[in-house]
Amino acid sequence: MIRLNTTTEIRQLKKIHSIADIGYWVYNYSTKDFWWSEVTYKILGYQTGNVIPTREILKKHIHCEDLVFFEESLKQMQLQPMEIEFRFYKNGELRLGKITGEVYRDEDIVEEVLFQDITDIKIKEFEIAKAWNKALEAENLKNAFLANMSHELRTPLNSIIGFSELLESGNINENIPKFASSIKHSGLQLLKIIEDLLKVSMLESRTAKPMKRNFKLQNMMKDVKSLTEKLLINNNKKDHLQLNFPDIESNHVIKSDQNKIIGILTNLLHNAVKFTENGSITCSYRFINQTIEFSVNDTGKGIPIKYQSDVFQRFRKADENGINYFGGTGLGLYISRLEIELLGGKIWIASEEKIGTTVKFSIPNVIDQELINETDSTVNLYNWENYTVVIAEDQFTNYKILEAYLQPTNINIIWAKTGKEAMTASLKNPEVNLILMDINMPHINGLEATKLIKKKRPDLAIIAQTAYALDGDREKSLKAGCSEHLSKPFNKTDLLLSMSKYLP
Repeated sequence: MIRLNTTTEIRQLKKIHSIADIGYWVYNYSTKDFWWSEVTYKILGYQTGNVIPTREILKKHIHCEDLVFFEESLKQMQLQPMEIEFRFYKNGELRLGKITGEVYRDEDIVEEVLFQDITDIKIKEFEIAKAWNKALEAENLKNAFLANMSHELRTPLNSIIGFSELLESGNINENIPKFASSIKHSGLQLLKIIEDLLKVSMLESRTAKPMKRNFKLQNMMKDVKSLTEKLLINNNKKDHLQLNFPDIESNHVIKSDQNKIIGILTNLLHNAVKFTENGSITCSYRFINQTIEFSVNDTGKGIPIKYQSDVFQRFRKADENGINYFGGTGLGLYISRLEIELLGGKIWIASEEKIGTTVKFSIPNVIDQELINETDSTVNLYNWENYTVVIAEDQFTNYKILEAYLQPTNINIIWAKTGKEAMTASLKNPEVNLILMDINMPHINGLEATKLIKKKRPDLAIIAQTAYALDGDREKSLKAGCSEHLSKPFNKTDLLLSMSKYLP
């Protein structure tokens, strides 16, 4: 057998091998002697000294498919240094090994080889590569999203600024309605982007909470149908697409978050309209025990198979190369998935290119019941000439909007620019019947002003009208003493309906 010359050499070699976890063997081609280090025993799964090292024992550990390659590499090592990777077995477990060695001629022909188990290293390298690719993909998605977001924001802003400048220039009386309509449309487009970003933030941080209430399914579906019909008109597709909705004369009542379901259905139908040129779009639902399953089907372009597993991820779009630009932030389906999961449901998709797409989602634990003798009453005309309202609003433009909304009702208006002015107006004018209270105001904010006013006039109705629209903001308003909470931007109908509850 080959033996090292000195005790010091043996001790130093063992220490190096142990620290580096690298085995070592020496094979003498002339005498056929073979020596392994202690680490080599460990790599192959032996206790030191349990076996006498031989070529045959070593070959028994090599995977059968790698054995010929292993033997040929050892032969080539006699011509030049070699480094190879191969599979081997340790106690029946398949591992990955690496040897680095050379053959030199002294008195005899000697093979010296470093032997390492690189299985764990390769696994870590794979995990690092996987994490790197994931990070790279995320970076590319972020860059694509930011570039797309820049376009999505600048487009409506360009319209708003451009038409506003034209209105400012004067002498365009005949075009004012058209320009105003364009500004409104662009403003709504901009608002949708902002709302999507806020929704993503709340849903990902788990701060969003569902507001489950009983509502009439018939009314909700009518609203969704009306919104979809407007989409067809706005996209000039009313004459090209047939819109199919279920029988909406039923009296089913379910308990869930109506606003979230409307938002999800509207988003799915918006996608269907966007990607369908001819044919039909069908929206339907069915009950399965206490679960309601909605379905949106179109005869559009369909989604390529390679994108179908990713469409519910954030920033993902079915067409990411920009060849066919359809607009959008790539957040719609991601938001829909998160909101459905928040409601305890699930969403799935089936699509075939050039045939169409079907998206389904289910909401569990809804109460399916029948409404009996319920009628809707909607007040369309308000005359509040004998009533007085305080508009607590520090922004002039916001005040003018509210003033314009209320002008047809003939209500008397007092404008308060601060929380302190709102308190003074409501306490010094007993004829005040209602306050529209902004929250973020100078000196005293709306919540504090509400608390102080309520101490003096506990029966006075106060409606919060504010840009604070995150989960929890409504509860803060109600806790402070407000009767209602309207999140900006709200429309004229929402305002008048809220006020009508407190003004006969």
